[in-house]
Amino acid sequence: MLAILGLRSATPRCARCSAALACLLALAVAFAAGCGTTRVVRTPVYEKDRIEAFLRGYEQGGQAVARGFAHPAVVAPVRLAHILAFVDVEMLVGKERRRLPAVDPGAVYEVAEALSAALEQADPSQEVVVRAVRQERSLGIFHKQFLTSFVAYVKGDLLTLHFGHVDWEVPKMGAGTRDELPEPKEGVRVMDFRVVPDSALVALGPQSVGAEWRSERFREPERIQVTPGGQVLRRTILLESAPEEGGGASPAEEPLPQNLSPETLRALAELEEQRRAGQLSEAEYQSRRRALLGAAPEP
Repeated sequence: MLAILGLRSATPRCARCSAALACLLALAVAFAAGCGTTRVVRTPVYEKDRIEAFLRGYEQGGQAVARGFAHPAVVAPVRLAHILAFVDVEMLVGKERRRLPAVDPGAVYEVAEALSAALEQADPSQEVVVRAVRQERSLGIFHKQFLTSFVAYVKGDLLTLHFGHVDWEVPKMGAGTRDELPEPKEGVRVMDFRVVPDSALVALGPQSVGAEWRSERFREPERIQVTPGGQVLRRTILLESAPEEGGGASPAEEPLPQNLSPETLRALAELEEQRRAGQLSEAEYQSRRRALLGAAPEP
């Protein structure tokens, strides 16, 4: 009889214990979901000719961490190339500190194309990461690689660029694939260089600048020019020099209207690439450009 009574009295206690354990387990799961570690989410966007761009966001508890970026942002690749060409850095080369372009002039249009594609696909929680690798040839063999990388995002009218690497030599061991290349992170300094501010840019930190990307200043290529054969050249900028006079495009080239549709901007960028590659004469380029602008639909 006592055994029976003991069994009857123990059963509800076991049930209560099981319910309590289930409740604690549910609370632990909820706590882990809400207060767990932040997860990095990367979304590939562009990869071509050793240049890549991807979107980087952060998730916590399965939800994207808000960043407040003005994304998606439609910025023409040509305009972005003009902006990138304004960014110089001062760094130690050998035993001498020199002022150099942050982005290789020979790749500035391709880097701008990658940046444009990523900004157009980003959402307000995602920043853009661009990595570009330059190869150095010796005796017909590519034996050295150099990385330039930066983080970019738009807030209002300001395009922020934070450079993590500028022509950084990639070690031969441990960096054989793109996935092994280091990622730039805003606020993290991995190289000893500083951005040299220009009148067209706003200094935001030792290695960060902001550009008012809608500014008329970036309509024309003040720092770069393209030869008829498609070679991209950079005008020499001294440490204390101002932008050169007469550095704009051909007088026959009218400025781009505001608020062009994404389709028209992409068509103009492709046309610019054909001119740089020597596939179009200057007269053909100007004629097709005027035709595109004349038939441009409203966004």
